[in-house]
Amino acid sequence: MNRVERRPARYKPYLWAVGTDLETLPIDELVGQRYRVVAPRIWLDTQPDQRPSDPDAFPAEAIPYLRAHSHRLHVPGLYGVLERTGAPPILLLENAPIHPQAGALLPELEAGLFSASPLRQANWLWQLWQLWGTLGELGLAHSLRRPGNLRVDGWRLRLLELMPDGELEPPGLADLAELWRSLLSPLHLAISEPLRAIVNQIDAGTLDPVTLDLELNQILLRQAATVSTRIALAGATAQGPTQPRNEDACWPQGVQSEAAGLQVAIVCDGVGGHDGGEIASQLTVQSLQIQLQALLAEAQNELRVLPPQIIVQQLEAVIRIVNELINFQNDNRGRVGRQRMGTTLVMAVVIPQRVQTEQGWERVNEVYLAHVGDSRAYWITPDYCHPLTVDDDIAGREVIACRQSWPVAQERSDAGALTQALGTRSGEHLTPHIQRFVFDETGILLLCSDGLSDNYRIEDAWANYIGLIIKDIVTLDSAVASWIELANQKNGHDNTTVVLMQHKLLTPSAGSGDQGIPAGTESESVPPAGAKLYGESSPQEEFVAAPAAPAPPRGIPRWILAVSGSLLLVGLLGWWLASRSPDVPEPPTSPPAAPAP
Repeated sequence: MNRVERRPARYKPYLWAVGTDLETLPIDELVGQRYRVVAPRIWLDTQPDQRPSDPDAFPAEAIPYLRAHSHRLHVPGLYGVLERTGAPPILLLENAPIHPQAGALLPELEAGLFSASPLRQANWLWQLWQLWGTLGELGLAHSLRRPGNLRVDGWRLRLLELMPDGELEPPGLADLAELWRSLLSPLHLAISEPLRAIVNQIDAGTLDPVTLDLELNQILLRQAATVSTRIALAGATAQGPTQPRNEDACWPQGVQSEAAGLQVAIVCDGVGGHDGGEIASQLTVQSLQIQLQALLAEAQNELRVLPPQIIVQQLEAVIRIVNELINFQNDNRGRVGRQRMGTTLVMAVVIPQRVQTEQGWERVNEVYLAHVGDSRAYWITPDYCHPLTVDDDIAGREVIACRQSWPVAQERSDAGALTQALGTRSGEHLTPHIQRFVFDETGILLLCSDGLSDNYRIEDAWANYIGLIIKDIVTLDSAVASWIELANQKNGHDNTTVVLMQHKLLTPSAGSGDQGIPAGTESESVPPAGAKLYGESSPQEEFVAAPAAPAPPRGIPRWILAVSGSLLLVGLLGWWLASRSPDVPEPPTSPPAAPAP
């Protein structure tokens, strides 16, 4: 996983220039004999194969972009710094909301609201609330109040620049209410009326952040309930042309794996000495299946809407349990350093929610994305490819520590070395990244190991695949095979694993605006051949029942405590898998104690 990646020379990124006296630069002027001005403050790097230089010390204006590196889904990053004599330096920002082909800024949030469906409007408002908390922790919340700074890229909310709070008073809920009040006019009534009520409660001082979070979540889920979603899954793993064995693992594998209603996609890439990586990745996939099966079975019986925070906490607990199973085996074997086995993880879990609407109880599918390490997730439609995860590697660590910019850090010989993986250390050193998505369009969620994502293969090739999948010209399992073939031909240095989760929006329910596909086409929406279709009955996979769990405390949903009932089973599974390998000792008399959920 040590790699040096660089964009192909043909790729010339558009950059956003931050500094004084930049708007008057003539179009087509070449700045620093490298950057061509294509529009006010939009520059094109004409020499992308040459590394941008880092200054000896980063200016204070550059630090926020480095610290916010892990939030690249929404914020730009530092590409380079141009120092000027007698003037403040110029910051060049990559990953800015600029159209990658047209070289023009993407629409402002307010303009985008006028043409967006109610579901997309609610989605943007939810993301704005999440960014309010995230950027507030980084002292950057004022960035959300800057006029024209909020841009929209399909379903995604993006920022043009970052503005430190500095000596300014950190913005509070009253400032957020003021921002929302300015956005009310373009909103659909289904969104504007409950949002206006929230704003009035904030003005009256009767709304706390916890309640605000719940009410915004309800607005989003009520709109999501107006759209039906069909989900299909397909996956495969391959050894690769140069590897002696396959240390990757995934769920599902091909079309033979019966998911039994388990709407989960998992990709693991094992690391460690001997065959330890293979054991760790397989153990992780098997353990997660068992725990998530129990968790989702209970979640489907819940009549209450479960807040995202609760689901995130429970998924994190599940991941930590797996981490402790692998970590215990490493300790029990006396493995140290690079001999300790571990695995990366990227996982998408579909959580069904029951939401009460005017038409009755409707089902909503939330998608929770978890990752540890450098296996990745992408959301892809015929129009764009959005990376959803940021690698846990040395390059990212150096950026967040404000020691190097992202392009420079990627040139390190150890840039791709992992900073965390499942099982290599105890759980107190593990930080799983978990995000919640309510997708408001038809698209493909692609999960993969770095055998495919290395060298920007997905960013360069996605457009050749996705349109054919969306139109059902290419089946989902055929697309998986094509991605693996691409990895073997163009990369070929590693194992490759790909899982595709297709989200197809069907005919919307009454009152849902313009979201979804045209009425009358639902009967024509045939699931991809060879893919597992959910929402239909299928035989449940049998497994040994876990011991009865203690009675749950009052007020806690049963499904949260269901995981505890499967812990013993997970431990037994771990020892069973371990006993199959000569590199792992006989199981001890009892498995490691798992943390209480």
